[in-house]
Amino acid sequence: MAKVAVITGSNGRIGQASCRRLARAGLVAVGVDVGATGAGNWPHYQCDLADLAAMRETFAAIEREHGLISVLFNNAGIYHDGENFLDATPEGFDQTLDVNLRVPFFATQLVAKRLIAEGQPGAIINTASLAGQAGSGVVDYGAAKAGLINFTKSTARALGRHGIRVNAIAPGVIDTAMGRRVPEANRTRILAGSALGRMGEPEEIANVVNFLAGDEASYITGATIDVNGGT
Repeated sequence: MAKVAVITGSNGRIGQASCRRLARAGLVAVGVDVGATGAGNWPHYQCDLADLAAMRETFAAIEREHGLISVLFNNAGIYHDGENFLDATPEGFDQTLDVNLRVPFFATQLVAKRLIAEGQPGAIINTASLAGQAGSGVVDYGAAKAGLINFTKSTARALGRHGIRVNAIAPGVIDTAMGRRVPEANRTRILAGSALGRMGEPEEIANVVNFLAGDEASYITGATIDVNGGT
């Protein structure tokens, strides 16, 4: 039976590319997004994952209709354009931490509990960021992604004995709507300092997602893999 993989933020370019790549590898790729309709030819579930009750209902529906979730790609995220630290608001901070850190925390907990109950292994993959390693002008975003990297290491230790691997990917500037919203001066500076000197493509992230989801990565957990063109 094919493994079931849930991809959050599935309507974005990285989400779409990951759904396609995992489906091509033989998994049942299931997209979850706030959008009412899906952006590709795979099962789509509309859900505001910040609503934890809605998350539980959605994941339960996926399991009923497709089977146990073996792979979770915590890809959904938000970024407040050009937000200055001195102008940040409690509301914006809460939303940023909620979507970028709280949602992956509880989605991972939900999937892990079901895998442990069924005695099955699994793979969790988190979208971190170069901003979580090097810092960011958008301070709350950088802080949330740094927290996600630590969360990845911590849950890898907590879940390893159950055969559940947890890893993260730290993209650099990728050709997505979010990547294109990085101020041009900042984007130019980052790319000029990279070894490859270009933006990454969503498919280049999706290939790493597919690797981490599969058996070839069976001895990798707690890692954050840089996919940033040598930044």
